[in-house]
Amino acid sequence: MSSNFLSTQKIPQQATEHNKLTKVTSGYMEIEEFKDTDTHKGYFCYNCDYFIKPEHCMIVTDEGQDIDGNISGKILPYAVCSLWTPNEKEIK
Repeated sequence: MSSNFLSTQKIPQQATEHNKLTKVTSGYMEIEEFKDTDTHKGYFCYNCDYFIKPEHCMIVTDEGQDIDGNISGKILPYAVCSLWTPNEKEIK
């Protein structure tokens, strides 16, 4: 799979090693109600193998809108997507 998407953000090299999916394609959704939740519990980006702290993802681009039309320019720790894979070091 190839992508013509070029990011304008300064992000860690580790976050650019994969072709990125858009937030909509990945099913990414920012859930403001969970902003103050313990993100170590549940299916949050924070405890996903692909999450790169503080606010990036290896496989989903930071830019663009989520499935609800929100635009943050980040991958938020309290967000979720359909590609979530548990990070055993973070999840409780």
